[in-house]
Amino acid sequence: MSEGRSSSWVPNELRWLTRQIRPFLHLHLGSFLCITAGSLLGILTPLVLKWMIDRVIPGKQTGLLLLATALIFLSSQGKTVATNLGGYLMLTAAQRMSLELRLSLLRHLDSLSADYYESTPVGTVIYPLREPIDEIAYFGSDLVPAILRTLLTTGFTLATMFTLSPVLTVVIVPFIPVFLLARQHFRKQLAATSDIVQRDLSSWCSFLEEHVAAAIPVQLLGRQRQQERRAFRLLAWTVRSQQQLFRTGIWFTLSTSLAIVLAMSAVVGYGGWRVIAGTLSLGSLVAFYSFVTQLFDPLSGAAELYSRAQKTFASVRQIQTVMAVRPSVVDAPAAIDILPVPAQIDFVGVQFGYERKKGMLQIPSLRVADGEHVAIAGENGAGKSTLAKLIARIYDVDCGTVRIGGEDVRNLRLASLRRCVSYLPRDPALFDGTVAFNLRFVRPTVPDQEVWRVVECTGLSDLIRGLPNGLHQSVGPGACQLSGGERQRLALARALLQQPEILILDEATSCLDQSSETTVLQNIGSYLSKSTIIVISHRLTTLSIFSRVIVLSEGRIVRDENSSVLLSRWSTSSKLFHPTTAIVD
Repeated sequence: MSEGRSSSWVPNELRWLTRQIRPFLHLHLGSFLCITAGSLLGILTPLVLKWMIDRVIPGKQTGLLLLATALIFLSSQGKTVATNLGGYLMLTAAQRMSLELRLSLLRHLDSLSADYYESTPVGTVIYPLREPIDEIAYFGSDLVPAILRTLLTTGFTLATMFTLSPVLTVVIVPFIPVFLLARQHFRKQLAATSDIVQRDLSSWCSFLEEHVAAAIPVQLLGRQRQQERRAFRLLAWTVRSQQQLFRTGIWFTLSTSLAIVLAMSAVVGYGGWRVIAGTLSLGSLVAFYSFVTQLFDPLSGAAELYSRAQKTFASVRQIQTVMAVRPSVVDAPAAIDILPVPAQIDFVGVQFGYERKKGMLQIPSLRVADGEHVAIAGENGAGKSTLAKLIARIYDVDCGTVRIGGEDVRNLRLASLRRCVSYLPRDPALFDGTVAFNLRFVRPTVPDQEVWRVVECTGLSDLIRGLPNGLHQSVGPGACQLSGGERQRLALARALLQQPEILILDEATSCLDQSSETTVLQNIGSYLSKSTIIVISHRLTTLSIFSRVIVLSEGRIVRDENSSVLLSRWSTSSKLFHPTTAIVD
């Protein structure tokens, strides 16, 4: 029951932040002690001023005046040192927290399945790793110390003020709830506007990622102005939402400053009347006014702090949203590693479909024997790539089973399955680094002798020997300094170094000319002679290499026969794969 009451008073975002901060509590504790010391030293200056006005100056005590001056210097400088040290410790804790948070978020993103990445723009995926975590780091390094200073200064100052003049303190205290009520009034509006700012920034980031990636195609299509108009519209939305957040903050500041001004006016008026009446010393009035300034200075800045806290909470909510996404393809509770058995592939009663097209693939029965080299053909959209992705378990079937070595792939550990099955698409993922880095991405310690063997196998040797730095030549982001065929050869060589039991090439040689493709595929067949190889292609010349060709149409197998028989039928019938359109070279 008490936990429920606590949850209603403490924002969910703050509880989440508390869990992130907990591992670095020792640094936060040190910062807290420093900030506490700074707040206590801040109280000393007004008290020394009261002592000077009421006793030292009237008594013309020069020695005590020097002492008072030294105390004011030490208290002010001590406050500065303690506050900055506390801020440094808090910054250290915040940076470590942001590092852990980024790694945790990246680890979570790495666990998400293909359906998430295919439905979410790249900019939206990576945005939480940028600004939101920076906002949270700000919360830890600047905002939390500011809140602590506000709370400690307010508490210590009110206690000291009550000691000096209970009556004046009672006059001041009622103005504090006015500030708190104003904060509560604007709380929902600030939170909603902060969420809109985050949404607009995420949309802009998504557009920017997409636009930069397609900069050259946009130029070739002559659509720069259209993209500029889209950019202007997205930026305009961002500007408007940020202006709305700022305007809300201004109204918040104006409403809270009214309470502050009224309180200070009450101190000057009522306190001055008591000095004239002789019931309050001038030094006490000066000290009390200093305390009022010290009390409401942090409170006057609390509007900005609260506005920034809402922005931080919006960032927390965005990260929580991403972390709440669960992968659709996960290890079963009792998942096992792939056993060292023949990598035979079986489809049994398989049905699968995407959100936009349910039941698009239906394979009642299909077997690819261990070590068999098979080609898969069919028109665009026939389900060739989908079939291959089910083997690699990029997706899970809706019905039926896909088995490797007699075991349902859903019962195999994903890490084990990924080591066994290598799926290579038409556009391979390569990285900004050297040729050697990309080749050794899966097996960093593979010896040079084996590297050169796969380089020769995929026809990369002439290219590498012609590069100024050979294997250590940088290839640019995404290997953009290589041609399409060279990128495909590089990815093929990397796949060979993985030495998979099952290799799936999904149009992975489409950028090579026919002669080169034939040579490379034959070399791969020799290099992985004991592995199961599945090649998806539209080229007739590619199909002729394989003894077995499986033809798909509209998600169903319509042919499964020897390539020579298939090609002989192709030569006599343009409607060979009815109801599909015949394969074209």
